[in-house]
Amino acid sequence: MSAPVTFLPKDTEDKCLRCKEALAVLRARKEIFCADCFVFFLRGKQRKLMLDECYKVKYCAVAESLGVQRVLLPLSYGACSLVLLDMVASLLLEQNLAHGGRQGFELAVLHIRERRGTPLRGVKVCRDSMCHFWPLVAKFSPVRIAYHEIDLETATIDEPVITSVSNHFEVLARPHDSPKTVADLLQLCASRSLQEDLLDVLKNELVQQYAAKTGCQTVIYGHSMTRLAEKVIALTVKGRGLTIHSSVTNRTVNCDGRALHIIYPFREILKAELVAVLLFDAHLKGHLAHEDASGTRFAKDMTVRDFITQYFDALDASGYASTASTVVKTAEKLAGPKEPVLGECEVCGCGIHHAPQKWLKDITVATPAPLVTEEERLYAREYAVSESLASGRVFVVCYGCTVTLAASGEGFMWATRATKKEIVDEYVL
Repeated sequence: MSAPVTFLPKDTEDKCLRCKEALAVLRARKEIFCADCFVFFLRGKQRKLMLDECYKVKYCAVAESLGVQRVLLPLSYGACSLVLLDMVASLLLEQNLAHGGRQGFELAVLHIRERRGTPLRGVKVCRDSMCHFWPLVAKFSPVRIAYHEIDLETATIDEPVITSVSNHFEVLARPHDSPKTVADLLQLCASRSLQEDLLDVLKNELVQQYAAKTGCQTVIYGHSMTRLAEKVIALTVKGRGLTIHSSVTNRTVNCDGRALHIIYPFREILKAELVAVLLFDAHLKGHLAHEDASGTRFAKDMTVRDFITQYFDALDASGYASTASTVVKTAEKLAGPKEPVLGECEVCGCGIHHAPQKWLKDITVATPAPLVTEEERLYAREYAVSESLASGRVFVVCYGCTVTLAASGEGFMWATRATKKEIVDEYVL
């Protein structure tokens, strides 16, 4: 079995099976393609998932009924999001030229700058991304593209809450009056996996709230099929399996009273195929964010996502890239819980159908071993005192967030869903 994309030797004389004219440069999906035909093939898959009437150029009654559609594209400057921006902007340029300056929708791009000095894992770093963006999209003129950036290094949360988890697995929260930046709060995490988990939750919230505040009806993510498969495994490992059914499918969510459509146009395309597209475009490749070289790769320093990404990379190399398709298709068949919603998590916003405290109590050994030494008795007394001193209002959180906050330790501070809106308000006038 071969890798999902295999580049052919430069001296090959094989013709592309699509156009029958240009020399083939790669083999994918049991076909050989030239560069243009391969990009056209993948672009067709992206457009197939954006065939709705609201993304087409509208006239007369249709234009009046649907109104101006606004689409938000979160841009990380990674390979997949760069290719998505290029393909969507190309679609808008075609519409603009063919319809006398009209576009089917307005495109807004949001970049969430994850770090400058924040001690996260070896995350993607893009210096001066505001200066990078306009040269990146200059070739699509006269298409109108709005660009905005949120810097988590300087974004402040006025009233974070101090969390603690009681011995009965209740999460207690006390308000903290001193403003903190997101970077400060992430530094309090006990591990990089916890940082990554909370950062993912935060970024998802910021994207949706930004979309609602700026009047966007649709959010399009550049997640490939491989990335969605990684997400399924990661959610399972992190105790967030409840959200799998709603995290990998195209869906509609309610955000501040507005219906927001979430779409994954690359859900049928492997990551290796999108990386190949990037390699054909030197201009696009020049804007690719690089991995921070300071991030070590010792096993103890790797995050959950690092391990899962490494696993799927190994599958690609060994010819089992179709595993990603199996994982995603299985996840699509999962249905949401049938039980009624008991509440909404104050951290990630997912619905709570079962009390996580009951589940944790059921799987926990409640009967302690006999106390033998004086040291054990001392620890037992300290444990009892700490339980009696626990204070604060009960923080309504799901099972996954309970596990994350418990692992973060006593005195950890984080933002509620309400305070996360402050970040968007700070950057959107």
